[in-house]
Amino acid sequence: MTDEPEHRVTIRLAGLRDAEAIAPLLGQLGYPTTADQLAERIERLADRPDGEVLVAELDGEVVGLAAYQLIDVIERPDPQCRITALVVDDRYRRRGVAYALLHTIEETARDFACFRLEVTTRADRADALAFYRAAGFDERPHRLVKPLPHEDDL
Repeated sequence: MTDEPEHRVTIRLAGLRDAEAIAPLLGQLGYPTTADQLAERIERLADRPDGEVLVAELDGEVVGLAAYQLIDVIERPDPQCRITALVVDDRYRRRGVAYALLHTIEETARDFACFRLEVTTRADRADALAFYRAAGFDERPHRLVKPLPHEDDL
């Protein structure tokens, strides 16, 4: 028996009030943003029936973020579930927060009869790759992307 307190991870839908707490998390993931910009995105995504933005709280403090989308594809009868973001504050990693977020999304994907759960991460994120492999993900190395710049980016 240890004297360490038990930490309880709670997963819930993100709301506009969470923008200030989760903006730095996206920065840790490599996508810096302001709380105002993030609040607009949360509001836009909250109106969509095909996905959610989730936050993880540890002892009442927001320490993690995950988002997913359900995607219908023409080649399969069932949708796939794509994790579009998953990050835990670097001060709170290795405490089960990422697994709690992933478990919540996986259960939702099963509820919607998704045929697979998909996530992408950069090759230089060794910890993330190890986490996803340990969680049962297989690597599929041929993802191609084409950036589509906005008119004002040209």
